[in-house]
Amino acid sequence: MTDITIDNLTISRPGGGRVLNDTTLELRAHEVVLLVGPSGGGKSTIVKLLGGLLEVGEDGWTVTGQLRHGDRTIDLSHERSDIGGIVFQDHALFDDLSAIENLRIAADHATSTHPSLMRDAAALLADVGPDKRIAACSGGQRQRLAIARTVLADRPVLLFDEPNSGLDVVSARRLGELIRGLCQVMGKPALIVAHHVKDLLPIADRVLLLDTRGRRLIEVPPDADLVEAELVRTSVDDGRGTAPAPANPWPESIGRRSGLHWFLRYLAEYFWVLCASPLMLIYMGMGALIMGFVSMWFGFNYNSFGGFLKSVLHDETLVGVGLVQATVAVPLISSILFVARNNAIIAADIGNRVLSSQFKAMENLQIPARGYIFTAIVINMVVGSGLLLAVSLAVASWGSMETWHLLFPQQHRELWQDHFFRKLLVNGLTPSPKMGWVLLKVALSGLVASGIAIVIGMRPKDSVIAINTAIAQSIIAGVTVTLMVHAIVSVLTLTF
Repeated sequence: MTDITIDNLTISRPGGGRVLNDTTLELRAHEVVLLVGPSGGGKSTIVKLLGGLLEVGEDGWTVTGQLRHGDRTIDLSHERSDIGGIVFQDHALFDDLSAIENLRIAADHATSTHPSLMRDAAALLADVGPDKRIAACSGGQRQRLAIARTVLADRPVLLFDEPNSGLDVVSARRLGELIRGLCQVMGKPALIVAHHVKDLLPIADRVLLLDTRGRRLIEVPPDADLVEAELVRTSVDDGRGTAPAPANPWPESIGRRSGLHWFLRYLAEYFWVLCASPLMLIYMGMGALIMGFVSMWFGFNYNSFGGFLKSVLHDETLVGVGLVQATVAVPLISSILFVARNNAIIAADIGNRVLSSQFKAMENLQIPARGYIFTAIVINMVVGSGLLLAVSLAVASWGSMETWHLLFPQQHRELWQDHFFRKLLVNGLTPSPKMGWVLLKVALSGLVASGIAIVIGMRPKDSVIAINTAIAQSIIAGVTVTLMVHAIVSVLTLTF
């Protein structure tokens, strides 16, 4: 393993002001380096820079400096660093994937993954079931999963952003020992941003102090008197003894999957959520059933002819109800229900990924989030809108037929079928060209609405309230666009 050195490092904030000025940063193999300093001084900025997540350029951060690692030289003024694997403070695990899938997706997108890394990662997770959902994991298990995932990314340096935040003394000390052991086994350095340093000093080889006045990094001895006001307190045994180590349930090799595997994984996930879940089918079916009943019942009972003319004009009324229901009413209601529900889900899902830094983690792990998630959403919104339209039309037609039979119990259902579909089917089998326009406006509604939901969901989020606001905005915008698309395409249908 080789050292990592950055010469003449200068970092300036987007709004002006320097974080560092002409500073040298060196990380040597095997060593653990603590980066300390006042809150807001720029410690996390250095982590983002090494992990390739700092927005550099116009309206962003300004960075200069030469990063050297082995025979590589990176000009940080216009090149992104890819040497750092970040363990995020809030873990940024992919909560829609299982524990082992979180590791597999990182390994599959790493440049290369040595078999020893698989063992190192799995060794951290003896008490975590491979198929365990992220929501069911404890805080410590999530933290170790995040570390194991970063290990599998196989970057030259491990980066930790406040890893001991919120931990008690014993847990923080154990975490430090875990990081220290990884550096020794993997031969890689670790840079730890720490605000509370007393629990991490025992495992540190060096301590770098970010001097906000001199805008430089100063190396100080890993001595509590120089870093904090009090000595590091050593953790003690809690007296409960040592529990036997559980059997490790993880496979020896996590294995590799292709990019197609992960795309299909997300495609299937969103197909279930957006199109095929039982509640979705019931929701769409109830809307279609109500529309089928309303259009037939009111079509015959609340009209201008009424009375005995109801029987005289029966056939043409049935034809008209069938045409309006299949080409206007059901497609519109189906699209509104589909878009309103799914735009809320998309905005919530993407907003959660933004708030929990999952997209940043994907970027850092070189996982193409847009290729997987956004494409899967758009495909399911377009294809699913057509599939659920077919389901809605079938349910609405059945509801119309049963409603008609209540109104005319002496008539055979074949009579209803002959007239209801007269202008919808050619020769009783082939859909008429009108149905092509219907499919177009439904699919176009799904396409545009999904794009709106993705854009709104990707806006910066700083709280759950921001996600809730995005959900409301996504529903309103999606339904509004759906109404406009249906109106425009309906006019074009009459024109052509």
